This record gives sequence, C-alpha cells and structure tokens, in this order.
Amino acid sequence: MTDMTDKKLGFLEYVELAKQELKSVRQIYPELTKLSPREMEVFAHLLSDKTQEEIARELFISSSSVHFHCKNIYKKLEVSGRRQILIKYKNL
Repeated sequence: MTDMTDKKLGFLEYVELAKQELKSVRQIYPELTKLSPREMEVFAHLLSDKTQEEIARELFISSSSVHFHCKNIYKKLEVSGRRQILIKYKNL
C-alpha cells in the first residue's frame, strides 16, 4: 500500500506543479486566459512543428475542428497566424 500512496502523492504533486506553472505563464501572458481549455491544448501543439492534421490526430478531433480552433486562437491573441504565435510565445 505504501507504494501506491507514494505514486498518488507523486501524481498529486505533479498536478500541483502543473497548476503553478500555468498560473505563472498566465501572469506573464494574461491574454492566454481568454482561451478555452481545448484552445489551450491546440495552442500548446501550435508551438511545435506539428501540422494541423497531426494535431487533429493527437487530439482525436477533425482537421476542420483544429482549423476552427486556430482561427479563434489567432483572434483572441490578436495575431495573424501561427508564425506570429511562434515569435510571440517562443519562450514557452
């Protein structure tokens, strides 16, 4: 039982650390609070070199859904496209 408790504690600590990291990122980039949870997922993938089709496969959604989320993300973050996201958020 101790091993199981240790694993749960480790997981809970990881979750807490992730929450703190997200809070820190949102303090630096407050505009990210405008994004929905799904948009945040797509946004995180946009910072990689993945295509929209690859993002769709990883998130189990259609390519058109990724495209829709991207348009909303660009509008909310006031950027014209992925290149500006990469430049503006390159330190994430």
